[in-house]
Amino acid sequence: MIKKVETKKDLKKFIFYVKELYKDNPHYIYPLFFVLLKELRKEVLKNNNYTALLSIDDLGKIQGRLLYRFEKNVKENREVAYFSYFDAINSKEVTKELFSYMEDDMKKLNISHSEGSFTPYDPDNRRGVLINSFDKDPVIFTTYNMYYIPALLEDYGYSKKTDTYCVITEDTENNQKRLNTLGNFFERRYKIDVDYINFKNIDKEIEDIHRILNEADNEHIYQEVPSIELIRSVADSMRLFLDKRIIRIARERETGRPIGFCFCLLDFNQVFKKLKGKVRPIRMLLLKRKITKVRGMMQYVIPKYQGTGMIGYIYKKIFDEFQIMGIKEFEAGTMMEGNDKPLASFNKFGGKISKTYRIYGKER
Repeated sequence: MIKKVETKKDLKKFIFYVKELYKDNPHYIYPLFFVLLKELRKEVLKNNNYTALLSIDDLGKIQGRLLYRFEKNVKENREVAYFSYFDAINSKEVTKELFSYMEDDMKKLNISHSEGSFTPYDPDNRRGVLINSFDKDPVIFTTYNMYYIPALLEDYGYSKKTDTYCVITEDTENNQKRLNTLGNFFERRYKIDVDYINFKNIDKEIEDIHRILNEADNEHIYQEVPSIELIRSVADSMRLFLDKRIIRIARERETGRPIGFCFCLLDFNQVFKKLKGKVRPIRMLLLKRKITKVRGMMQYVIPKYQGTGMIGYIYKKIFDEFQIMGIKEFEAGTMMEGNDKPLASFNKFGGKISKTYRIYGKER
């Protein structure tokens, strides 16, 4: 039986279902349930931007969940049903039950295409279904799902639309040498300043980031460039996680023109794993000091400087901070399949693909 989430009680069941499903999985990291409840209460119950579903058996036990939204894909010029938060027991029947309900809603609006896992309001996070590396903990704002989820989707008729990759590098002596060589070469050839983000002048910084995004090759940006308002909203929501040492903006020295940026976050999942879904501010601050991993969230360069080693140079500046911060590992992602330039940049200093996420699509 399908139960549409319509009350706060239903929503709590939707959110806390993962405690039952993943209770024996050592790699699943619970979200901060209070924060997620607040976020989805607004999106599902207040603004009705998303529909949340529960699959419930005859005994009243939850068997699966699904979240979806209808939104226009500007690049493809059509309405699309985007799904996320698909978690379920290993059951074709439960999968069919959940997605059939979504497709009935699609028919009413004459929408023929669905895809996921993808959250439209958060285009660079939780993107794609994990298809390998189930024996590794996820880093902050990335997806983790049961190993059988890809097979369930494929059995229901979903197929690969595109893959996204996480690239991992370690802070080794060889990698440092590569970065130093790259940095010296780049500095001899270009007059570029790489600055910390200035939180005291955040509006100007957001405008520069937005300008870079608009100028960058947009072929591999999944949807349209986010608005200044959306960038500001995301920055506000991530305020707790931001550290200026690992968010850098590159500008031409003579003109001050913004030409590239790299946005990284400390892997707070190392903290959340120990908090087990609870909000404990003091403990969180204490555990923050022990984080040993950073995730590269976004990296963009305008066309003039693409292929010059600019991304590597910006990351060299960020990596210089790692020893002071106690960081041992870096995971860049998620980068779209076919976006070869940043992948090649990371390969130059020891990067290798560590995880693959798949965006699935289906025509009903």
